[in-house]
Amino acid sequence: MKRLNLKPVVLYSSMCVYVISLTQHCYCTTESCGDSIMALIMGPLGLIFGGAGFSWLANPFLIIAWFSFKDRYLRTIVVSSISVAFMVSLLVFKEIISDEAGNYSAIVNYKLGYWLWVLSGGIMLVGSMLVFFRSKLSVNITSTKT
Repeated sequence: MKRLNLKPVVLYSSMCVYVISLTQHCYCTTESCGDSIMALIMGPLGLIFGGAGFSWLANPFLIIAWFSFKDRYLRTIVVSSISVAFMVSLLVFKEIISDEAGNYSAIVNYKLGYWLWVLSGGIMLVGSMLVFFRSKLSVNITSTKT
C-alpha cells in the first residue's frame, strides 16, 4: 500500500488556510473590526508602537517555515513554533494600535480571520512534526531490516 506524501498536503493546507484568513476580519475593537489583509500590510508599522503589533512577526516566521519545509524538518518545527507563539501572543494584549496617530483601542473580540491565521501556523507546526517523526521512523525501520 502506497503511503500518502504528507509534505504537499501540509504545506498547501497551511498556505490555503493562510490566504483564506486574509479575506476575513481578524479582531474587533470598540470602534471597528480589522481586516486581516490590512493587518498584514500595516503590521510593520505596529512594530514601531510595540505591544500587540509584535504578533505580526508570526508572518515572516511562517513564511520561513514554508520555505524550509522542503528538507529541513527540524528547523521548520522550531520556526513554526516561534510563529505560533507570536500568533497566540495576540491573546495576551487587551488593546491594539488603531490609527496612524498612535491611538489604541480595546480588543473586544477575535474573528474568524485570526483563528484561521493561528490554524495555518498550527497546521505547519503539527504537520512538520508528523513529517519529521515519520521520516525518522522510516529510517529506523529500514536500518533494522538490514
